[in-house]
Amino acid sequence: MTHVPPHERLPAGAVLADDAVELRLLRVLEPGDASARPPEARFLSPALEYRFAIHRRTDGLRVGRIHLRVTDDPLILRALGHTGYEVDEAHRRNGYATRAVRLVAGLARISGVAPLWVLIEPDNAASRKTVERAGFTQVDEVDTLPEGTALGLGPRVCRYTVDEA
Repeated sequence: MTHVPPHERLPAGAVLADDAVELRLLRVLEPGDASARPPEARFLSPALEYRFAIHRRTDGLRVGRIHLRVTDDPLILRALGHTGYEVDEAHRRNGYATRAVRLVAGLARISGVAPLWVLIEPDNAASRKTVERAGFTQVDEVDTLPEGTALGLGPRVCRYTVDEA
């Protein structure tokens, strides 16, 4: 399994930033930490997972969340991908998600994750545009695995990837 060696993992309180957003590390789920996950998400326990809050740099306001799973586990990649994100409704259409995805893609690259996979429902045009602006390319559209539907994905997903962040 691909992972960041323990001495290279992000420290508590780590921040990734550009000129508009900061990703503030909230939590790290360690591989094997199944008890920290709900039963339907326990299949994710082989992965190291970084969970971040997205904050606007101008005033520090929290505008969303994003996470990165550092793994090459085929079930995880096919069911949910490496990353997912959400920007709060009031703060959408400001480019925060695109910037956050780019920052996470950079962390993925230095963590040895390549290619980086994102799964998005076909009717989620805004999210699809977000990852396309961040440099991702759609590879295909496939049926969602049961593990993905148990966590809220619809019946089909578009699979996007980027080799270089």
